[in-house]
Amino acid sequence: MKVKPFLSEFFRLSQPSSLPHNSHYFSRLPSDPGRQLHHTMGVEEENGTLEKIVPLTDQIFDELDIKKKKYLRGEGANLKALNDKKLKGQLANREELYGKSADVAAKTEKWLMPSVGGFLEVEGIEKTWRIKQEDIAKEVDILSSRKQFDIILPDLGPYTLDFTSSGRHMAVGGRKGHLAIVDMKNMNLTKELQVRETVRDVVFLHNELFFAAAQKKYTYIYNRDGTELHCLKDHGSVLRLQFLKNHFLLASINKFGQLHYQDVTMGEMVGNYRTGLGRTDVMQVNPFNAVVALGHSGGTVSMWKPTSSAPLLKILCHRGPVSALAFHPNGQIMATAGKEKKIKIWDLRKLDKELQDIQGHAKTLDFSQKGLLARGTGSHVQVLRDLSGTQDYSRYMNHSIVKGYQIGKVLFRPYEDVLGVGHSMGWSSILVPGSGEPNFDSWVANPFETSKQRREKEVRSLLDKLPPETIMLDPTNIGSVRPPKKKNLTKQEKEAEMEAAIEAAKDTEFKYKTKGKNKPSKRVKKKLEVISKAKRPFLDEQMKEEEQIARKKQRPSEEAVLPVSLQRFARKNAST
Repeated sequence: MKVKPFLSEFFRLSQPSSLPHNSHYFSRLPSDPGRQLHHTMGVEEENGTLEKIVPLTDQIFDELDIKKKKYLRGEGANLKALNDKKLKGQLANREELYGKSADVAAKTEKWLMPSVGGFLEVEGIEKTWRIKQEDIAKEVDILSSRKQFDIILPDLGPYTLDFTSSGRHMAVGGRKGHLAIVDMKNMNLTKELQVRETVRDVVFLHNELFFAAAQKKYTYIYNRDGTELHCLKDHGSVLRLQFLKNHFLLASINKFGQLHYQDVTMGEMVGNYRTGLGRTDVMQVNPFNAVVALGHSGGTVSMWKPTSSAPLLKILCHRGPVSALAFHPNGQIMATAGKEKKIKIWDLRKLDKELQDIQGHAKTLDFSQKGLLARGTGSHVQVLRDLSGTQDYSRYMNHSIVKGYQIGKVLFRPYEDVLGVGHSMGWSSILVPGSGEPNFDSWVANPFETSKQRREKEVRSLLDKLPPETIMLDPTNIGSVRPPKKKNLTKQEKEAEMEAAIEAAKDTEFKYKTKGKNKPSKRVKKKLEVISKAKRPFLDEQMKEEEQIARKKQRPSEEAVLPVSLQRFARKNAST
């Protein structure tokens, strides 16, 4: 039985026009249309005056000087006031190194990061969140306007989606069995298939060649051509999937609250743990330390690693169930949403109190590469921005889809100013200026990589694969030195340590107190209390050692009773 293709007609797009287009958001024309710039003549004509244009080399050096000031560490030290020649020479060398590093950083920013990300800018009393997608589409270039679209498939939703690390490919999964891979650069449909059963989540593996789908009973892995490669029956009925790209681990949480980690290179099950906190479908991976975070119905967020059966951390974030969770790209900021209609921003380095409490409900959350926070609920999408750099988020953009559509997932596309929205009737793509990183590193994620580059990158990533033991809350501890272990002291050495502690306690001086508190009897009593405190840890340790020795000497008084089925094999005592 053949399955009718659903998306082929949506991706028969015409070739982009060759007309000149604007490559910046909201660029404005000159206020005076009669003004003309004659660059070919080497002069600028304005109000009837001629001015010489600054040579290109001078402009470049001036721009480098401006960028260099940004990386300098303040003003240099006044070396003329120093009399010490040695100190003067050391400071001079240090200032020279600072200048060289600032120069290199400025050149790197100039030549290796030429693109500058921009945001929506308004004048006067205008508000950015009042600007609609139609207004943005009129101002952007043709290629950017093609990234704004709506795919309506009412019979197969609701939809979930996922992007590759380079942002070029997108995988979509419909709840009623529809799976598809789309090349977002060329807007071509790579492959679509109908699995004829429920699909709850979909996630790419290390590249666009493989993806995993959480289906009704089991999790399946497919290749780009739609061929089923593996059926992961040990994961059970999975609700959410996440892939740890540096460790090649596929993490899943099923409807029984079991967390699984599976190595996709060797097929080994690395970890299988019961969370003990009930069923949950809220799951995210911290990009900084690869720790998996789960949001539970009791309002707690637990963080896990594959080598521990107990959570690394448990935080009570909300008074009601946790509905959504997201991590900032730097791994230090976490956003959580609760059913009590509150969104909280947390600093993972200081969890005693949230940084910000935002009123509003969110079914799904996601951070962009530039720190914008998108939240979706009902048929409404809102984007928040930290304007001051102090983790104080406020409204930046609003977008409403057709009334009645229920948003299931929002996800920013890497290296593009695009937000993908999966909803009950299909999926949409909207433009969010300033959300994506404008400069990409081809060694990390290359949207234009060839098949040869992809193969080489796959080999390098497998060679650089990290073991599961490296996942921890603070990965900077990996390069640190462990403290030396305590040596097993002899009995004489322990007695010497105790005597030294007692002598130090005897030499303790007490404050002079009045009103009868400084009597000799009370002073002796205080000294005895200090001595007993000093002796207590040594005595406790001695008692523990004696208990261990007594347990080793103790023998079971009664023989172990064998089960009934094995009693006939027991050795019988000789009859008297």
